Amino acid sequence: MERFNDEFDKKAYLKKFGEHLGKIRRSKGYSMDLLGDEAGLARGTISKIESGINDPKLSTLAKIAETLQISIEKLVKF
Repeated sequence: MERFNDEFDKKAYLKKFGEHLGKIRRSKGYSMDLLGDEAGLARGTISKIESGINDPKLSTLAKIAETLQISIEKLVKF
């Protein structure tokens, strides 16, 4: 996991997380539409998370991880 400054930089973390999610999604062969449909989320939600705009709830992360067939730990560890 990349280290940030002494102060937690939420925007930087969300951007890095979004990039990580996008890489995992694409490696699993999912489009944003397909991931959203199968996870029960709007495509816009996936897009906002991957863009670093949304700070997803744990329940959202659980839906995404389950759909991608990975652990939440793997999803959030980068």
